Amino acid sequence: MSLSTPQILRRHDESLHGRLVAGRLRSKALRIAKPYFVYEPPGLTDLSDVPILYLLRGHQREWVNMREDGSRGRSTAIEDLDSHIASGAIDPVIAVMPGLNSANNHVPSLGINMAGTWGRTARGLGTGRFWDYLTEEVIPRIADSYARHTSGEHLAVGFSLGGYTASLLAAKLPHVFSHVGIYDGLLMWPGNADPRVDGDHNNTDPIWCKAGIFDAAFGQPRDARALAKWNPTDMILEASPQRLAQLRETRFYIASAPNDGRFGNVDRTRHFVSILREKGIPLTFDGVVLDEHAEHSWHWTDRFLISFLTRSQEESTLGTPAQRV
Repeated sequence: MSLSTPQILRRHDESLHGRLVAGRLRSKALRIAKPYFVYEPPGLTDLSDVPILYLLRGHQREWVNMREDGSRGRSTAIEDLDSHIASGAIDPVIAVMPGLNSANNHVPSLGINMAGTWGRTARGLGTGRFWDYLTEEVIPRIADSYARHTSGEHLAVGFSLGGYTASLLAAKLPHVFSHVGIYDGLLMWPGNADPRVDGDHNNTDPIWCKAGIFDAAFGQPRDARALAKWNPTDMILEASPQRLAQLRETRFYIASAPNDGRFGNVDRTRHFVSILREKGIPLTFDGVVLDEHAEHSWHWTDRFLISFLTRSQEESTLGTPAQRV
């Protein structure tokens, strides 16, 4: 059972050196008010060059909910992050957790302008224009709210469906996001054509093109134009020289669990990584598999997050105002 927002805030009020804040943005794009969480590191009032980190999956509570999938031991992702910042192992970041799913977390928006329909029970989706909401409202709002304390640099980490959203942000906004981490992401094949499925034409991916969970996002039957429009893999493959130069300024940190079944994410991850290598886009991790024991769970996602931040701060220009919204 998931914890409520008051329960989540109460837990983190007692455990953090920094603080967790619950916000709500009245969206013109969605025509509803949409909640989000923000983690503020300790000593923020005295800081002026802190990067903004977007943590992506679906529901805003997932990164801060102990009961999200039962795999977390004693701490949430934000408690782990806060502990590493307090000890000096990781430099401070502001972490933003936007709500991108229906209120009950049953219907994902994926962070796109949704092309399908959904029932009245799927509250919290509004008009479904989540790309507009995320990029034209949330990101500028957070950047403005923390302008006194930030470097202007933006990072993104996504898990599972959040990995797809992170790849989308990287592909469409390479001038904004300088470091992008993806753990066990449900990444798209070129043309949404799964090479493991019989057929020689586009839109054969049985997950993206048939699974009911994506009916609201891409329509049922599928809207082929929407599938093509929101495919980050194709965006990278078809990038203009100018866009490709921007993408080469983005560093990717990509890993997966070793095995998730025949239609799992490790094959998708390997193919996506091969495309980035082909295009000369920087990658940090040598291999794709995070750990031989890794699983598609929040426990391993939380570990990936710390690894991402540790590595990115060791080898990059994190904290410089090179890329701004």
